[in-house]
Amino acid sequence: MASGSGRGRGRGSGSNNSGGKTQDYYGTIQPDLFVRQPGEPKVGSSGRPQRCFANFIPIEMEKADYSIYQFHVEFHPQVDSKHMRETMLLHENVTDEIGRFHVFDGMILYLTEEWQQNQEIEVPHPLTGDLIRVIFKQTNRFLLDNAQTINIFNTIIRRCFDELKLTQLGRHYFNSKDARNVREYNMSILPGFETAIRMYEDQLMLCVENRFKMVRRDSMYDLLKKEMQACQGNRQRVQEKMNEMFGGSTIITLYNNKLHRFTRLDWNINPLSEFEKDGQPITLKRYFKMQYDKDIQFDDQPIIISEGKPKQPGEPPQVNYIVPEICFPTGLTDEMRKDFRMMKEIAQHTRMSPQQRLTETRKLITEFHNNENVQACLNYWGIRLSEDLANVNARVLKPEPLHADGMKKYEGKNAEWARGVKDAGIYRGSEMNNWIVVGPNTGNSGMLIQKFIGEAGRLAQTLRVQLGDPMCVPIRGVSPNEYLEGVKSAVKQVAGADVHMLVVMLVDDNKTRYDSLKKYLCVECPIPNQCINLRTLAGKASDGGENRNFGSIVLKIFLQMICKTGGALWKVNIPLTETMIVGYDLYHDSTLKGKTVGACVSTTTGDYTKFYSQTRPHENPTQLGNNLTHFVRKALKKYYDENNNTLPSRLILYRDGAGDGQIPYIKNTEVKLVRDACDMVTERAAKISGKVHKSIKLAFIIVTKRVNMRILKQGATGTSAINPDPGTVVDTVVTRPERMDFYLVPQFVNQGTVTPVSYNIIFDDTELGPDKHQQLAFKLCHLYYNWQGTVRVPAPCQYAHKLAFLTAQSLHGDSDEKLRDKLFFL
Repeated sequence: MASGSGRGRGRGSGSNNSGGKTQDYYGTIQPDLFVRQPGEPKVGSSGRPQRCFANFIPIEMEKADYSIYQFHVEFHPQVDSKHMRETMLLHENVTDEIGRFHVFDGMILYLTEEWQQNQEIEVPHPLTGDLIRVIFKQTNRFLLDNAQTINIFNTIIRRCFDELKLTQLGRHYFNSKDARNVREYNMSILPGFETAIRMYEDQLMLCVENRFKMVRRDSMYDLLKKEMQACQGNRQRVQEKMNEMFGGSTIITLYNNKLHRFTRLDWNINPLSEFEKDGQPITLKRYFKMQYDKDIQFDDQPIIISEGKPKQPGEPPQVNYIVPEICFPTGLTDEMRKDFRMMKEIAQHTRMSPQQRLTETRKLITEFHNNENVQACLNYWGIRLSEDLANVNARVLKPEPLHADGMKKYEGKNAEWARGVKDAGIYRGSEMNNWIVVGPNTGNSGMLIQKFIGEAGRLAQTLRVQLGDPMCVPIRGVSPNEYLEGVKSAVKQVAGADVHMLVVMLVDDNKTRYDSLKKYLCVECPIPNQCINLRTLAGKASDGGENRNFGSIVLKIFLQMICKTGGALWKVNIPLTETMIVGYDLYHDSTLKGKTVGACVSTTTGDYTKFYSQTRPHENPTQLGNNLTHFVRKALKKYYDENNNTLPSRLILYRDGAGDGQIPYIKNTEVKLVRDACDMVTERAAKISGKVHKSIKLAFIIVTKRVNMRILKQGATGTSAINPDPGTVVDTVVTRPERMDFYLVPQFVNQGTVTPVSYNIIFDDTELGPDKHQQLAFKLCHLYYNWQGTVRVPAPCQYAHKLAFLTAQSLHGDSDEKLRDKLFFL
């Protein structure tokens, strides 16, 4: 029975990358993922050409009339163990008929050659030797244009990794023979690969991304003993600390190379506890000896409970019982991440340069081609891997000049311009005549505060900012409550006068103190505010107590203060008129389980340097869609008020924080909600003003930061690679045929390999075209004022991320309306 005899949506649409060549593989893509209209151009033209590699291996099929045959496999008598069933299908009685490179998932068998409809083969059971009847029934046939084909091809690649003797941990494969040891921290770093086959612009390709798995050599039992000593044998306290440190983290059991999620520690169970197996009671200790030949040494240890996903919806989660003695933690704890020396040493192993990535991936390709078993497997399936990585014709957009005070312009070097801001001045100043400084006034703290005030005064003259003498309010102690009382006292002293800025000097980075201050100053008593950690200003003892970077640190803080009081540090030339740009992002609230904070930041002026911010929590996609409607209506109302009662003719919305699985919902629901919101505001404005308002054209763009794609700029010889230049755009070869998409590298990185950002235009009636969308995205990456350089995503998205983060982590509620036209969340 032929499946998918039609070619699926999109066939014959061609792509202007492939000269209109028909695509026989389009059916491998789910129809509801198509957002690009047939024949719609997606390639830009601006910028200079640049030859690049991408971390993809092109795939060619040896046969044009390719088919995969699916069989249902039954065992009589029934065999429960999947491992036993797989072993039996590798018995010579079966492999003599179908070869050993078939794909079998425990119930379904896939072959490349047709076999008689019903086959029956007798195979001895691997353990008992009893003859088992294995019955094969053909149930389906797939052509190359079927989505199931991709799943089978990915399984075949995993089979190739097995033939290379790599170890599967989770979804990825690692080379335990090439483990890098971090001796000081008793840790092994395993290098490996993440792979995925997918249909790209002109052909199927295998994406290969380098991955690393960090495995501690101290067992969970070793760590448990340390905590027992630290807590003086208090089991309740040990349990709390272990659950706090490792809850949600991944642990590994090396006896079967499986990864598990640490749910909790349970002192009520130990290795001598019994459970039922095959109708008979058995202890955990005996089970591990029989199943894995592992001797459990300590009988008094608690058991780690690992809860997995339910097998079926509505069922309880699957539970695994793991003995601490024979499992090991993976990854890094928060404590380790704070250890600068440790992170530096780990980065030497994991932060790969473009050249290292190129070398490692080419080495893998060579191993694929030189390994006889791998080649036999690929030949069996009629798959041929290219000899090298995919070549891509990228383009590099022009560097953007930055407009400063008056007619002054300057350009950054490698997309950074810290020096330019100080030399050229800022685009729009702000007023901070009335400002307050709250903090301890004794000893070194008092001296640092006075030094900061003096440096801020000098910077104000240079940067065209009105800065008066501050009112300094000392605090009695440094507890969170004493800080909050000090701020409230300062606000009382000015008795309702307009405070332009309130600076709080913190003695450390205590979260409770920071959260209470931010909540008070952003929600209850709205005043633009800046929290400064005095340790940031203080110098190291080795430098004689002087901070060599004091000037540049204060400059960055002072620039933040300018933005929070309505100033703008620079602008770029965006030649779009009557356009509102919106950024949207999400962040999970740390106190409300299951709740997510959505944040929206929109432009309100034609020079794109003023922003309006909003937040709302939601629990499910329906609420999220309703929030978008609310955000867009309020953003348009703000734009209307700021622009002499006129609405924009275009709205360009960048939505961050969406995975591939959400695209159909966004395309079918969110886009419609945003369009409806625009129409609603247009009709309302027409009623109020009595004049006709044009309907608002919309571009809805999904921005994805987490991508496995890497772009490597080709060196002079073609054998070397370096990071691409800022402004590098890729819109051919490795883009997706079902999308109006492109990749942009907006930043320069000194260490490691830069990750491009994916832009997927899922709706667009603005008629801007691919070229203008690419240029606009790059320009917007220059407008984030908390960093003197480009950021990875358009500035409204980055602002939305910062706002969602502050709201979810500290405010846990909406900020006051008075602050929303300022960048108070930087």
